[in-house]
Amino acid sequence: MFRQNISNHFRPLLMLVVGLIIGFSFSQQLRNTNCGFRLGFLRGSFSAREEEYDSHALTLLPAEEDELLTRTYTNTADNSTLAAQLYNETRVLCWVLTSPANHAKKAIHVKKTWGKRCNRLLFMSSEANEELGSVKLPVKEGRGNLWNKTREAMKYIYDNHFDEADWFIKADDDTYVIVENLRAFLYPYDSKAPVYFGCKFKKFVRQGYMSGGAGYVLSKEAVRRFMVDAYPNDKICRKRSGGSEDKEMGICLQNVGVVAGDSRDELKRGRFFPTGPQGHIIPKNKSVWYWHYIFYKTDDGLDCCSDYAISFHYIQPSYMYVLDYLIYSLRPFGIFKQIEALPAKRNMTDLLEKWRTEESDNPL
Repeated sequence: MFRQNISNHFRPLLMLVVGLIIGFSFSQQLRNTNCGFRLGFLRGSFSAREEEYDSHALTLLPAEEDELLTRTYTNTADNSTLAAQLYNETRVLCWVLTSPANHAKKAIHVKKTWGKRCNRLLFMSSEANEELGSVKLPVKEGRGNLWNKTREAMKYIYDNHFDEADWFIKADDDTYVIVENLRAFLYPYDSKAPVYFGCKFKKFVRQGYMSGGAGYVLSKEAVRRFMVDAYPNDKICRKRSGGSEDKEMGICLQNVGVVAGDSRDELKRGRFFPTGPQGHIIPKNKSVWYWHYIFYKTDDGLDCCSDYAISFHYIQPSYMYVLDYLIYSLRPFGIFKQIEALPAKRNMTDLLEKWRTEESDNPL
């Protein structure tokens, strides 16, 4: 099973990676005086806006330059046996919520980085795009239509790709996912159980619901219940436009008996995050919205995040390539990770009952 403490040998590697991430984030924020986020997390502001990414947008590059950004990062010293095993045993379909305006600005960079590690990758939009391979859904664009788009994306997946995966993760086009860590986390759980995971929030839904930006992952049974029982019934699942996509999904799933699970690691550190790494590693004012929404008590600093974190939100397109390099290529000489083993399978009956009845340990 996974070790519960960072080994003395692994701590320098973690500190190095964290330092590079923070340094890169600061340099990008300081270089761009129009950045909406700027150094807001130091002032207590935890909001992020669409325009903050405009200066970091990457358009499609000439073939010779594009190849430099899309090369496969590998290290000859790596032993990927477990990752390869999980690729076949824990199949993950990744679907990304995007729009025509973001096909070339954001979504294509998901395809060229973490998206290629999914068993199946789908982009959901209102227009088809040959380069991206996006699915044209019968919806309008705009924030008020995000829930309709999510509903129709789930229907498309259920009708066309349901048998191709065991787990189904939804992400935004500015979410970065470490897919190997996702598979390792999901491995102990039975995809036939009605459960879903993510960054658990506590408002609006009795059992809690998962942040949309951080990404949430549904079991095969959760997808089936959503489509068979929730999707056609407007008394338990909203059909009209409007509403927050993640909150509405949480309500629908709760109403059909899908349990909001706990995705924290053995040390109670989160795995799914609604902002970038710097937004959690750097301490932030306790008055910001995050502390009023998070279901479980959590810490700032290096204790915020699992060593096997799964997702981060609000990642600029250029930063996705930086994360790919930091995670899959960068090595400190002479320091090696501990030997890893797959976690034991879990008793889903007991877990579902525990999660179904738990209350938030982070009071308002």
